[in-house]
Amino acid sequence: MRKFFNTKIKCSKLLAVSILSFLLGAILVTNLFPINKTCRLDNTDREYNIMQNSKLKSPELIILIMSAPKNLERRNAIRETWLKLRNRTNKIFKHYFVIGSFELAADQILHLSSEQSVYSDMLILPMVDSYANLTLKVLNSFIWLNEQLDVGYNFKYVLKCDDDSFVRIDSLLHEIGHIELMYLKSNLTEANLLNDNNSPYLRVNVQYNDKSALRNLNLYWGYFHGRARIQTNGKWTENNWIMCDYYMPYALGGGYIISKDLVHYIATNGKYLRLYQSEDVSVGAWLSVVNNVLRIHDARFDTEWTSRGCQNYHLISHHLSVKLMRSIYNNIEKTGNLCNNESSKRAYYLYDWGVPPSKCCNK
Repeated sequence: MRKFFNTKIKCSKLLAVSILSFLLGAILVTNLFPINKTCRLDNTDREYNIMQNSKLKSPELIILIMSAPKNLERRNAIRETWLKLRNRTNKIFKHYFVIGSFELAADQILHLSSEQSVYSDMLILPMVDSYANLTLKVLNSFIWLNEQLDVGYNFKYVLKCDDDSFVRIDSLLHEIGHIELMYLKSNLTEANLLNDNNSPYLRVNVQYNDKSALRNLNLYWGYFHGRARIQTNGKWTENNWIMCDYYMPYALGGGYIISKDLVHYIATNGKYLRLYQSEDVSVGAWLSVVNNVLRIHDARFDTEWTSRGCQNYHLISHHLSVKLMRSIYNNIEKTGNLCNNESSKRAYYLYDWGVPPSKCCNK
């Protein structure tokens, strides 16, 4: 009889441990991966998701912030600084910190799970998070966004930036309205775009086959580079670039904006696209042959490999420390200006779309 009770107790303990392990695993998965679809939705689930998402007003802009598992301090700095500028605009945007989850230690998974349960603003992708995988990370982010379109989650534009970028989000959303009014909703010709010098910061180009398509343009907006030679050493080395001696014109990766239809194009053709070492170079190459693309070079995007300084007209500033981000935000709150004192470390250039790319970018 005692042996029977001992066996029963052991079985009960084993069952309790099994149930507890299952519940803990379910909590981890639910908290860590609530926005990452790992299977196809059946019709009932799809209809439910469409109904749920239709209750939410679609955001004007989706912001994909490339981060890394260890960069909690940077993510918190962004949450506590420029994301709070949403209070200064009536435009709706949604942000996601994008992180890869494979090969993480148990404590990293627990920390990310806890962070996700608090903020619910992380896109956890099933991939190894490394600099070498950054292009794949951006591609997978676009694929995920494209999948959300099928379940009622809509948007107009996507901003890709890094977690050391400061986005003057209230001003940027205001400028999107200007861009739409000036270019996307206007009667355009290639000639008047090339000669458009109305703005001291913008230089614009459009590629099309049929002039009737000028009323249905897609936006590719950032600080463009067109004469960058192929990297042969360092972390950006390209070992098998065969197209030409220079990279295709591309918007620098500290921050650029593309239209929903361009996200859809990249996502649906992802399996055919070559992944180059630099994600911004890759996006430029992927879009180089796409028709009906409005490219806007904007000097207000300070997104080069090092900061050009601080100017109040900047919309995106790249390579900033956490301390500087907080200082800039505090200054905006106090004065409305980005900079305490404006400074210029390097000059910007205005892209010349009327010459070959090798001559594009003279200062």
